Amino acid sequence: MLIPFLTALTLVVAQAPAPPSSAKPVTVLLAPTDVARGTPRYLVGLAQEHVAEQLKARGLEVVRVEDVTRTLPRKQRAAMTLCKRTQPACIASLGVAAKTDVVMVTEVVPYLSGFKAGVRVYTARDGAPLTEHSVPEVKKNQVMDALTQSLNEVVPITLRVLRPEPVAPPPVTPPVAQQTPNVTPEEKQPVPGPDLTPGVQPPSQMDLTDTPKVETSGRRKWAWVPAAGGVVLAGAGTVFFVQSRSKYNQLNQGKEPLPNGQDVRDSGKRAQTLGVVGIGVGAAAIAAGALMYFLPVKQTNVQPTVTLTPQGGGLSLAGTWQ
Repeated sequence: MLIPFLTALTLVVAQAPAPPSSAKPVTVLLAPTDVARGTPRYLVGLAQEHVAEQLKARGLEVVRVEDVTRTLPRKQRAAMTLCKRTQPACIASLGVAAKTDVVMVTEVVPYLSGFKAGVRVYTARDGAPLTEHSVPEVKKNQVMDALTQSLNEVVPITLRVLRPEPVAPPPVTPPVAQQTPNVTPEEKQPVPGPDLTPGVQPPSQMDLTDTPKVETSGRRKWAWVPAAGGVVLAGAGTVFFVQSRSKYNQLNQGKEPLPNGQDVRDSGKRAQTLGVVGIGVGAAAIAAGALMYFLPVKQTNVQPTVTLTPQGGGLSLAGTWQ
């Protein structure tokens, strides 16, 4: 039963027509160049045959100009045969008569001490130049090789222009099928939830609108005391220093000795000492207040003490900070 079925299927496949080609081959009307003096006619004929065979080997369909003009009236045939191959009107008339895609003119003309061999390609509908290539200064036995070299250049360009390759669409990724878990009616499925470690409470919801409260350090609360005391001491020291300067001027300006010159001198020295000590201790107190305010400590317990005496002054800080 299986063998007759396979036999019938083989016969059907063998008799099925082959699928048509997606691209129709390019048709070329092969026309010789204008007759030039110095080019042997047999060489022009050999060049035509060589180009025709090369085009067929490359998959192009060749139509000879003789096959087209043979069916035309004598007057029209003569006009088409003698027209110049470099004129667009002549090329267009040949292409319309032959109903081809392009018109290719084979060129073998004298050039210096040899020949120039090549081909020119025109569009058949309007005679516009499409591409051309030639090899100059070749010997008679090198003409066929030069024509092959020119065809290697112009045929790929002609095919790209007339038969462009279609752009392949991007690959379509098939959708991924979602797997549905098999659920047994009698079996309870666990409800997915956060993975919690035993003994660890999940974090509660935080109100982002609340601003965290920053407690002011106790050290900063007391920073103003040494700073204020330093300002007072520096001011008092400045006053004493000015007094000492006044005493000094009083001793130097008088022409006669003062009756109480000893007392003035001692008073000036004491004022000078108090001024220097006051300014120095005041500056140190201001620096201590700045340090207490700006140093990054967490907690302080500071008790500042300021001492003023007739001979000077002092500032003491007692406490701890972390």
